[in-house]
Amino acid sequence: MIDEADARQVAQGAVDTGNAVLGPGRELNDGWFFPCVTKRGELLDGVVVNKTTRRVLRVTTYSPLSRDITLYDRGYHYHQYDLVVLAVDNVDEAVRVLHALHEVTTDTYYRNNRVYRVGRGLTEDEVRSRLSQLPCVFSGHFEMRIDELEQAREAGWFTFKLFEYRGKT
Repeated sequence: MIDEADARQVAQGAVDTGNAVLGPGRELNDGWFFPCVTKRGELLDGVVVNKTTRRVLRVTTYSPLSRDITLYDRGYHYHQYDLVVLAVDNVDEAVRVLHALHEVTTDTYYRNNRVYRVGRGLTEDEVRSRLSQLPCVFSGHFEMRIDELEQAREAGWFTFKLFEYRGKT
């Protein structure tokens, strides 16, 4: 386990200390949070250092984590996720929330003697189809949608686990 002083050193390596300084540390269950302020005192963002892995998560000013840093302790440690849906209690609400994540799928087709790969968002029908076979996985940059995921968790619309997205294997 990393202590505050070690976490501060790790966090300093993640920010441009010429233009910003780290504020006082705040201990979380899983990490240490340091607000990042300019030399004029404006809040820019913050940095969380995981207590176990020393991994750094930069918290952007407009993300849900900037409003409620305790979301970090609920598993929101990354910028890109694999969200595994384990159970669904309200299909319509689950489809609405998961569709709003804007997961991108790739359509591959052949035309004019060339192969094309075009990204597009999943349709509601595609989300509903995935939910018909559990567990199912949704992948993407969900950090700005944490509020909706937490609302779904609290309402019991669906049960899920979060993992760091590590690309195609």
